[in-house]
Amino acid sequence: MEHHITPPNSWNGKCNSNKICDIYDKIMQGYKEHEILFKVIKNDGEIKNLTKNICINYSKFLANQITNTIKGHGQIKQLKILGIMSASEESVILMLSSLLIGAHHSICFEDLSDESIISRIKIFMPNIVLCKIERLERLKKVLGKYKLLDLPILGIDLNKAYNLNSLSNNFKKYNEDSNLFTLFTSGSTGSPKAVTHGTKEYIDYAQFTTSYFFGVKKGSIIFTATDAGWINGHTYAFYGPLLLGATSIIIENPILISLPRQLGELFEKVQPNCFYTSVTVLRLLKSAIKPKQTISDFCKVNLKIERIGSCGEPLANSVGSWAINFFETKRRSIVNTYFQTETGGILCAPRDEDIPPKDYSCVGKPRKELQIKIASDIMTSYELQAEGVAPDEILVCNYWGGIFRKIISDKESKYFTNSGYFRLHDIGYIDKEGYLYITGRSDDVINVAGHRISSSEIESTCLELIDIDEACAVSVSDSFYGSKVVLYFSSHNFQPNHLHKTKSNLKDIIKQKLTKYHIPKEIHFFKNLPKTKSGKIIRRIMRSIAEDHLLDESHDYSTLANKDKFLESIRTYQRMYIPSVNFNQEN
Repeated sequence: MEHHITPPNSWNGKCNSNKICDIYDKIMQGYKEHEILFKVIKNDGEIKNLTKNICINYSKFLANQITNTIKGHGQIKQLKILGIMSASEESVILMLSSLLIGAHHSICFEDLSDESIISRIKIFMPNIVLCKIERLERLKKVLGKYKLLDLPILGIDLNKAYNLNSLSNNFKKYNEDSNLFTLFTSGSTGSPKAVTHGTKEYIDYAQFTTSYFFGVKKGSIIFTATDAGWINGHTYAFYGPLLLGATSIIIENPILISLPRQLGELFEKVQPNCFYTSVTVLRLLKSAIKPKQTISDFCKVNLKIERIGSCGEPLANSVGSWAINFFETKRRSIVNTYFQTETGGILCAPRDEDIPPKDYSCVGKPRKELQIKIASDIMTSYELQAEGVAPDEILVCNYWGGIFRKIISDKESKYFTNSGYFRLHDIGYIDKEGYLYITGRSDDVINVAGHRISSSEIESTCLELIDIDEACAVSVSDSFYGSKVVLYFSSHNFQPNHLHKTKSNLKDIIKQKLTKYHIPKEIHFFKNLPKTKSGKIIRRIMRSIAEDHLLDESHDYSTLANKDKFLESIRTYQRMYIPSVNFNQEN
């Protein structure tokens, strides 16, 4: 059953449905003809500069192709375009073309399974589907398999773009309250969740937060190393930077930044002022270098990196402390961003302009305008219990421009309390100095003998050990304690004959830093934990594995960023615990 969720009336903005919002012209007016909008790092590491002239030429070319392919497009109130592609020059040109014709677009990852692609088509219901030209035949086969050949499809081939002095079609423009884009959250169970954002207030929020948190301005060069299918790839690699007249760096092959020497070589070429990446990438870099090495050891030019930012996973203080020294940034705070796809942009993050927090795991001081609160501070015990809100759940009291317009989900989720507070479904606390700390998802809290245990606390503590690269704490049922903690860890220096010592070291530091209730009852080595394409560890998969060491083969794992490595790791893990298992390698 599909659930359609919209914010209550009190959370609607002040957009004028009769007022035109021309985002394309607004962006282009911020650049001179030969100024660079995008530096695209190609798969081979070469850089392609997309100037204003090139972007206008390519976007007009594609816009005409789209409208010429759709029959009767003039009678459609707002075109809906689905792009199946990863971050690339094609993805940014598609987004520019969508702006040019006032379309509602969505971008999905190109390595999804056939079933995942079809489920997104059925939810979004596009008028046309686009992909890179080299993937066109595969897309045709997928649509044919599911009898959707009537749906127009188009392969993007920018090599065939030609100069257009004028548009061949009279394109529509956005109104202030038009739909701008829809993004899908990934998952291995159920249907994907579709989150739609609007036009005027979203782009204003994107522009504000890009400037406020990252200090981006005209002439800045920001490297947002996330995919086009995620909210970061929209807000902080596209809309925010372009509305400020900055240059945005797009990377087609994220593996290129996971090794220090390759990262240094790329930084020499693109010379960013700001580098915004996932915590997963920071962990990989940290595990690959020697103590006290910095980016200067891998780069021949004098870099001027003003800020770095992190997203995806919670940032452990030990990783943050390492990163700020490795990148030799001018600003000593890490923009440790707190947001969700539903929020459209950053709600909270540390800023050097404020007093920097002492702990890098902090997500900064909430802005007063938002009124971010802990539930127990503004709700009674009766209200908390009646509405199923955790006492330490984080709530937002006031409207902000980036909030979603609509959500389509097969699961019923309550985003607002009866009093009208927005629920982030995260738990955390605000310290006496006003800094916000996130301790996990509300459904990741582990109840051990009546004690509420945060998985994030355990994981961050484990990362203080130099040999631990990543950690994932989950709960399984226990007949005596109610729940018990099961911990998975990865290590680049792992040696099977040292497993007992590693387990002992992990238990010791958890006991020393936390409490006896945080100590895991089981600890397992797992080389490649399952991650989304934004770098988040998918804990529900590991929670399922912890129950019986088995993987549910009926689920679709194509949404994982590291599907093949994860499946290889689960096979190794299963051979250790259930040698007779016959794991299906083709899942």
